[in-house]
Amino acid sequence: EVSRFAAPMLETALWCRARKAGLRFVVPMVSAGLRDLLETERARLAPDLDMQVLAGGSRTAIAAADVVLTASGTATLETLLLRRPMLVAYRLHAFTYALVKALRLIKVPYAAMANLLAGEALAPEFLQGRCRAELMGPALLAMLEDAPRRELIRRRYAQIHADLRRDAAR
Repeated sequence: EVSRFAAPMLETALWCRARKAGLRFVVPMVSAGLRDLLETERARLAPDLDMQVLAGGSRTAIAAADVVLTASGTATLETLLLRRPMLVAYRLHAFTYALVKALRLIKVPYAAMANLLAGEALAPEFLQGRCRAELMGPALLAMLEDAPRRELIRRRYAQIHADLRRDAAR
């Protein structure tokens, strides 16, 4: 995933920073090895981008964020449970995507688990060719500037979280 998403995510951060001063970027990575891969990509693509890269700490980083830009997967569920507005990016290998489309294997309206649980696109999805800074950047800034929308999303995520609880510990 780092190889597929580092470029569009770093480019989105650069796009946003060029248009809005004072933004802070925090990137939690599941391991030190993946952190090193991301740092290599940052040195190549965005050496001047000021961001904090963490080994671990995704829950803390997500909880502290105003808006999260994440890859589709379980991270969208974690972000929903932490009630944080998000944008979702995902890009399959071109051959895999062509095969999935040709075989009509996609039967759901959304890629992100958060949107599937919500039954609506609360988290804008940027898939395949739409996974680009010039599309994700404006959406991210729009979300940052729309406090009522963020609050609506937080309330909806809280409702979904409550619906998911089944008192399993008891």
